[in-house]
Amino acid sequence: MPKIISVGNMKGGVGKTTTAVHLAQQLGRKGKTLLLDADEELQCAIYWREGTFDGWTFDAAQFKTATPEGMAPYQYVVIDTKGNEQGNDLVQLAQDSDLLVIPTKPDGLSATGLIRTLRPIIEAGVKNYRVLIVANEGGRGDELREALADEGVPVMTTIVRKSTAVGDAAEKQIPLDAYTSNRYARLVAVDYASVTREVLAHVG
Repeated sequence: MPKIISVGNMKGGVGKTTTAVHLAQQLGRKGKTLLLDADEELQCAIYWREGTFDGWTFDAAQFKTATPEGMAPYQYVVIDTKGNEQGNDLVQLAQDSDLLVIPTKPDGLSATGLIRTLRPIIEAGVKNYRVLIVANEGGRGDELREALADEGVPVMTTIVRKSTAVGDAAEKQIPLDAYTSNRYARLVAVDYASVTREVLAHVG
């Protein structure tokens, strides 16, 4: 059975697809990896994976086409959930996954969305989730991480820095670590490599 890592948040625009794509890219170096895109309308993860770049380390498919038999050959399956997931959907997703990663930006609006996202998960007694702070500027990420930890919320040690290189890499349909002309892209790629190590420590 593959290890299933889901990436979700009730709020959009929090780095969900970027996190899913780069988790899959890093995990693909550890074992056979499949990325499932659950956003039937935009399919941003699949679009990013397409193109002429031949250095991708994972396969990608629509979530709705996935079957247990199709996932069986893979060691890791990363699910990029659809936008505007409901609380019960995320609870079910966590229960069906080895780990649920909840990305959030360290700004007021995203933090408010995070509280809404976490409430049903906490009330359901879910334990196999981790909050990931992304697109960090200044000390906001450290402040949010400490505040979450103080409230007993499991939060990843790694904080992913903010960079316009993320959007550029998506437009070029390449992973951040292949965007060699942009040193900021490489730095964000290093952050995601660190995130992946934390994920592996949780799922084995």
